[in-house]
Amino acid sequence: MPTAKERLSHLLALAGEGPAQRAVLVGELSDLLLDWPSDCPEAMRSPVLALLEMTVRESDDETRAKLAARLGGHGELPLRLVNEFFLCAPARVRREILTRNALSDEDNGGEDEILPPADAASLVKAARDASTVEFTERAGAALGIAPRILRTILADGSAEALAVLCKGAHLDRTSFSALALLKARGEGDVMTRLLAYDTVPQRAAEKLTRHWRTQRASHAEQAQAAE
Repeated sequence: MPTAKERLSHLLALAGEGPAQRAVLVGELSDLLLDWPSDCPEAMRSPVLALLEMTVRESDDETRAKLAARLGGHGELPLRLVNEFFLCAPARVRREILTRNALSDEDNGGEDEILPPADAASLVKAARDASTVEFTERAGAALGIAPRILRTILADGSAEALAVLCKGAHLDRTSFSALALLKARGEGDVMTRLLAYDTVPQRAAEKLTRHWRTQRASHAEQAQAAE
């Protein structure tokens, strides 16, 4: 049985091997955090969490989805980490994440300012007139989120993620419905999808939207550092 120090050294070695071992690293980090061994000191939890958060942001959708399915009932994980998985989480885990954001005063990694309302008319016009690729670029810039995140939001067949973004950006129900009908990839009953707007708590929507905006800023900083 490896000691806590040996286990941490092994994880750091995996991290040093880069993308080739990223899925393995995410799996081992999550195994450790979700079933914390009694012989591991609590002081080790913070660096493990930091390493997992950094690695998850660099992981592919399949790796993130596998871990997201395991998050149910793990309220001990930081909200800023849990929010990383909202877009790839199963429905039951999404509801837990929304509830935590609605009820918790915990820092989610975003700024705590009041989000200004988006220009609904311009967004709906762009959705009507622009191609999907052009729309994700223009709307992403207007909403302050990365186009890749907006593409994932629009690909959510339940329209719940789009409802979160619209409420977080203070777009009304009519604007959400227009965007959902014009650009979201729907599945199932249209009316059921449009009702998603009413199931999303306002505070949770604002917190998740701030989180997505923080992700955009983080990627922009990384791109500048690479130049």
